[in-house]
Amino acid sequence: LQQATTELLMDVVGPYVLPYDDSDEGSNEPPVGPDYAAEAAPIYFNWRKISIYGGSNEIQRNIVAKAILGF
Repeated sequence: LQQATTELLMDVVGPYVLPYDDSDEGSNEPPVGPDYAAEAAPIYFNWRKISIYGGSNEIQRNIVAKAILGF
């Protein structure tokens, strides 16, 4: 559910979702788009990686179980 929600946020914000923010490098330009757009991409990518390594843990458990049980 959380991954679907963040994916929807990415779709809604559209081109304003850029994972790169150069405001720390002394840029005097204001950020483009709404304030929440700057956080959308990092949150989305974080949830993607969580689901990927969550699946990897499950696969590893299955491999170990098969090795122990001899299937």
